[in-house]
Amino acid sequence: MSQAAPKTRHADIFVGFKPIDDLHHEFESIVEALNDPAEADYGEHLLALHEHMLRHTALEEQYMLQENYPHYTVHKHEHDRFVERVADMRRRLDAGDIDAVRHYAAELMGWFAAHAHNHDAPLAAFLKGESGGR
Repeated sequence: MSQAAPKTRHADIFVGFKPIDDLHHEFESIVEALNDPAEADYGEHLLALHEHMLRHTALEEQYMLQENYPHYTVHKHEHDRFVERVADMRRRLDAGDIDAVRHYAAELMGWFAAHAHNHDAPLAAFLKGESGGR
């Protein structure tokens, strides 16, 4: 018998820096709608996710550049990969691959929690002047 993956907790995506946490709240709402079978308008929700992530990543990258964040290149690369993955999911949906979109939506919060922990939390610490900014 296989065990379900542990559910990502709400708090796993927040980093203690309000501008970034506000973006993460918005992200969370979109992903919840994407995973809600009653909502399940994948086209609308993927478009909302794509538009949100373009704004989301641009704001974080603006902070990184303004403050000369030393890990900008790595963090931006992660953003670019993520935005391209959302675009790919939109293309797959247009091609009728609903199963791929469902699987992607189900895995999204887990991936995002790891990104928040590994990339956004150190950025937040750096922006707050804490030594934990790696």
